[in-house]
Amino acid sequence: MRLEFISRYPVLRKKKKSHSFNYRIVLDGRDTVQVNHGYKVQKTIKSIQHPKHKYTHSGNYFINLGKGSHSVELLAGANLKFPVLIRVVSKEFESIGNNKEVLAPMIHQNAVHLLTDNKDVKYYECTSDLPLQVEASGEKTLRILSRLEFSDSMGQEASYRIRVREGKKVIGTYYFNTERSSVSQIQGRDNKVPGKWRSCEISVMKGKHTYSVEVADKDKAVLTRFILY
Repeated sequence: MRLEFISRYPVLRKKKKSHSFNYRIVLDGRDTVQVNHGYKVQKTIKSIQHPKHKYTHSGNYFINLGKGSHSVELLAGANLKFPVLIRVVSKEFESIGNNKEVLAPMIHQNAVHLLTDNKDVKYYECTSDLPLQVEASGEKTLRILSRLEFSDSMGQEASYRIRVREGKKVIGTYYFNTERSSVSQIQGRDNKVPGKWRSCEISVMKGKHTYSVEVADKDKAVLTRFILY
């Protein structure tokens, strides 16, 4: 299941510049995720209950949850004059089916080969300094498969974030928890271990679109694979 946190920040009507706001998500009482957004005011959004306020463009943050029961707690951000307005939407992942296309990034380094169950699967490395761009035509769904690269100094489990943009617009920031895979290995990188795969999905509207995919954590590298269906 995927949770989408859609948030906006209220501002006084005289304020027209970009506004920063934040909040925290606590998963299962132990993992705390700090969410930071900064957006301009969206003129078309109004509230009858609060006519003196305007509201920013929405910030979208995504978290994947594994099977079983989970608890999610939202905590107020720091140094904010007004409360952040948040709506939470849940969605089950759909089956891809047979009508799918594997996409290669427009500009990239050589593909990284992952060996899993005697299969050789191509992934593309992505970091905060080396984002990837992928072109997709809709109306379809773009699924991004990702695996964190574990180094010797990292523990058994770790988290990472992927940010997806179209032009200057942030489509969403996706947060994942993962652990070292015991059945997969990265060909030619004996000092690295891939994490178990995680995925996120983007609705591709009609026409041609170019998406930029980057890792939001500066010290982490993620292997990615793109499937359009």
